[in-house]
Amino acid sequence: MNESLVQWTLLNNIDYLSEALNFEIASKRGQEITTDYGRIDFIVEDYQKTQLIVELETILNNKNKLDYCFNQILNYRNISFSDKTGYCILYASETKQKVKKIIDDFGEDNDILVRSYSINEVKNLYIETVERLSLSFGLALPKPKNYTISYLRWLNKIMKPFYDCSKDTLTADELAYYFTSSQTTNFRCYLRLALDFEMIESQGNFYVITENGRDYINNFNINIEAASNLPSVDMTNEQKKVLLRVVTNGNWTTHKVNIYWFLRFIEVTNGEWLPNIRDFEDSRLDIVNGLFGVSYKNRTMYEFLNFACNWCMELGLVERIKSASNYDRIYLTPLGIEINNIFSLDLQLKKTRLNLNFKYLE
Repeated sequence: MNESLVQWTLLNNIDYLSEALNFEIASKRGQEITTDYGRIDFIVEDYQKTQLIVELETILNNKNKLDYCFNQILNYRNISFSDKTGYCILYASETKQKVKKIIDDFGEDNDILVRSYSINEVKNLYIETVERLSLSFGLALPKPKNYTISYLRWLNKIMKPFYDCSKDTLTADELAYYFTSSQTTNFRCYLRLALDFEMIESQGNFYVITENGRDYINNFNINIEAASNLPSVDMTNEQKKVLLRVVTNGNWTTHKVNIYWFLRFIEVTNGEWLPNIRDFEDSRLDIVNGLFGVSYKNRTMYEFLNFACNWCMELGLVERIKSASNYDRIYLTPLGIEINNIFSLDLQLKKTRLNLNFKYLE
């Protein structure tokens, strides 16, 4: 188990971390903080405002790792964000006994706190944490699926034929008017988008526009008439309202499930990292694969997270803060918080209906 997964698990289980540190944690003050003296793993604070700067390690049976750990924590003694600051090495108790003696002696000689945790316990805790965060709101939804749809406004391209023809029913070939063919993968991806957002319904060899779809095309951006590139035309606020109404209607189609999982990703990671490069860290990939219950490669996960972020930004659910590093920050808007709450309530209600207890009738 790598250090990043250990850190993620510990910071999502403050009671366990408090016990391991023998330090009553009131709040997490920061993590992965870059300083002139190295990158601090994390800082916690107790109720008396005493802060603890923690150097987290896994098993320290390697001399190079041990030397690095000692150098790092000594460097951190040049840093303080509070008048009351302590410095701590937190390492895996599965480290060999003779090495533990070296660590203890170092801590005593340099006034450094030395604490340990069980990496085997953290492995089990990681599994429990992922299950808790994934299932804590009602029913377990299907796993997310990656589609090559970058923006929801791409609905313009597949919905425009209904607008052009003023018809409620179209054949597949008519619906594919702005595509090379109705047999292409590109068309099928757009078709999935329109079906999942309940813009159209399939009836045999025909596709029928729904009330939602009618509301969508009735509120096309005025630029749609002159646009040479239909997917580039922004949605109007009225169209966004139509999509939000569909997203929250309780019918969990694939694209709506994807939005749900992206909002959970923000919740689990506190919005602290959204990869803006395809080849991002494997340790972070492990975290999000564990959350989603999938085994995506870096590039596939990068695409999924960024496409889903685009959808949520279009709907006004999130804001993205660009960064010069490999990761951007994201946060929920007030509307995003409201939509997330609606998702949670809907799933909880569905779970309650399934588990309805009939013993009172007996």
